[in-house]
Amino acid sequence: MNLMEATIFAILISNPDPSAAGFGCRLTNDPKEALCSNDLVVKEFADGTLEFGGKVRVSKNRRRDLIFSNGIKAYFDSFGWLRFSNGYAVRRFEGNTFHVVPPQGEQQVCRYTAPDKITRCTPG
Repeated sequence: MNLMEATIFAILISNPDPSAAGFGCRLTNDPKEALCSNDLVVKEFADGTLEFGGKVRVSKNRRRDLIFSNGIKAYFDSFGWLRFSNGYAVRRFEGNTFHVVPPQGEQQVCRYTAPDKITRCTPG
């Protein structure tokens, strides 16, 4: 998981309505920091731990499951979806395209572009 992929998780922990138009994140001049359109800052630390908004940290346990400091847990199911304990699901599709399925509401398609260093999510 790299920082731009992790910005997609920012949707899951910071935005009660992930279908809100125009959600996006971009890398700053610091390659270990991204700024999202809702003013959320995502940071990556040397040990691979990520921090969202200076509040929520996420790390991997020995089984490579994601553990969030706010109690959310995530695991990969047998179909390749990353399932979150709060009802969301994320799956990488071709290249840098991800599908985000909220517990209720419309599926999102998220893409990040390496040259522009931007992640954008739109209704899918």
